[in-house]
Amino acid sequence: MIAALDIETIPNPATFDMLPDPTAKANLKDPAKIAADIEAKRQKLRDDAALDPLTGRVCAIAYVGMIDGKEAEHVDVIAAPTDDDERTIIQGCMMTLGKPDARIVTWNGIGFDMPYIYKRAMVLDINPADFDAPPLSAWTKRYNTDRHYDLMQIWGAWRDFVKLDTVAILVMGENKIEIDFKLFLEFIETAEGRAKLGEYCLQDTRLTWKLFNRMNGTIFMG
Repeated sequence: MIAALDIETIPNPATFDMLPDPTAKANLKDPAKIAADIEAKRQKLRDDAALDPLTGRVCAIAYVGMIDGKEAEHVDVIAAPTDDDERTIIQGCMMTLGKPDARIVTWNGIGFDMPYIYKRAMVLDINPADFDAPPLSAWTKRYNTDRHYDLMQIWGAWRDFVKLDTVAILVMGENKIEIDFKLFLEFIETAEGRAKLGEYCLQDTRLTWKLFNRMNGTIFMG
C-alpha cells in the first residue's frame, strides 16, 4: 500500500481551563496593561489550540492512492468533538499504517501530520503496536523515503518550508479549497458540514498524491 495522507484538526476547548496562565512582559508595570497582555497571550493560545496535540484533536483523516491493490480515496470525519470519536478514526489510521507494506506520502507529514497523529494516540491511550503499526520514529526519519515520502521536505531540500498550494498551483494549475478553519467545530455538527470538511481534507490529499506522481521518476525514484 502506498497512499497520500492528510489530517485536519480542531481545538479542544475542554483543555483551555487547564492551561497555565501566561506571563506578562517583564517591562509592564501598569496592572491594566499587564492584564491586557496576559489576556492577549491567553487568546493566542486558544487561537492556536488546534495546532497543538495537547490542546487540539484530529477531526478528519484522508487517504488517496493505491489501497488494497487499486487506486482509491477515503476520508474519515468525526461526528462529535469527543475522545471516543477521535479514537475511532485514529485507530483506523493505525490499522492502515500497520499494513505490512504500508508507505505514505504527505506534505509536511514529518513536521506535523505524523507527530500529531501519534501524540494524540498517546493521549488517547492507543498503542500503535496493537495494530502492528511502527512507532512515530519510523515515519519521521530525515533524508529517508523508505516508508514516508514527505514531499515538502523533498521539494525544499529538507531545509525550506514550501506551501502545498503554491507548488500545486504553479506545477499543476490546481489548488486547495478555500475554507475558514475556525468553522471546523461547527462543520462536524451536521452531515453537510462534515461533507465539506471531508472534501477539503480529500482535496489536499489528492493534490499531494498527484504531486507524488509528478515528482516520481524526476525528483526521486519511488
